[in-house]
Amino acid sequence: MFAVRVFLSAFFWIYLGVSLAVFWFAVVIPWLFTLPFDRRRRFAHWYACVWANHYIKLSPFWEMRHEGLEHFDKDEAFVIVANHQSIADIMVMFTTFRQFRWVSKHTVFYVPFMGWMMKMANYIGIRRGDAKSRQKMLRACKDHLTMGNSIMIFPEGTRSEDRQLRAFKRGAFQLAVDTGHRVLPILIDGTHNALPKDTWIFRNEGKITLQVRTLPPLDPADYGNDPQRLKEAAKQTMAEQLADLRAEPEPDGFEQPAGHPLPADATAPRKPRDSEPAPGFSPGV
Repeated sequence: MFAVRVFLSAFFWIYLGVSLAVFWFAVVIPWLFTLPFDRRRRFAHWYACVWANHYIKLSPFWEMRHEGLEHFDKDEAFVIVANHQSIADIMVMFTTFRQFRWVSKHTVFYVPFMGWMMKMANYIGIRRGDAKSRQKMLRACKDHLTMGNSIMIFPEGTRSEDRQLRAFKRGAFQLAVDTGHRVLPILIDGTHNALPKDTWIFRNEGKITLQVRTLPPLDPADYGNDPQRLKEAAKQTMAEQLADLRAEPEPDGFEQPAGHPLPADATAPRKPRDSEPAPGFSPGV
């Protein structure tokens, strides 16, 4: 079985690289055509959603399930905060087909095809530990919110190794307070079972349900425009809803990968660990 998983995983990563190139060449001319009329770069982001969604649609091992998407109003710009378990979270978030902009490590923008597509969609880069870069990133986030684009941030700053919520950083909530935009909490589950941290090999042990639950927005004014209170409220709400999500019976056909039982408490105490940021989007601010 392990050899089969290695083979299928290698096939996926090769297909990812080839398809990225194909998708990029296919979009360049239409993107240039729309550029003068698309200040928000809506087309480029929509195309990224199509690109990411097709991987999930093609996989016989993954099944998407959305709840609460009505809370993600297409006509409102939010500061989105989501838990982070896997690189696959990125593809899963694109399946919402909502307009948002990622905050990502600046190095990802130099990756051929992927980084170029990110620039075309006007995603936001940041150099970790660089105060000037952080200020530039915050200005870009505010500009996007003013234009009507939501901002997507993983407040944990890195992927969880055990599916439990890690400590939240303050930046996303300070941004919401500074701009007056509501925080939209989103829960992602199942991606750790598909592709855990620190491995490139997928777990193709039965059908895996990838779940996205969008929660009601939180208004900074309801928390006295205090980013700390807003952060604590968001984490508490997300922890409660994550435990509820995992308590639900799995859909028909779901098989929990052997040897990977669900944790009893999604927010159980965990030993703090200095960890590197995820090698992809949204390092947390």
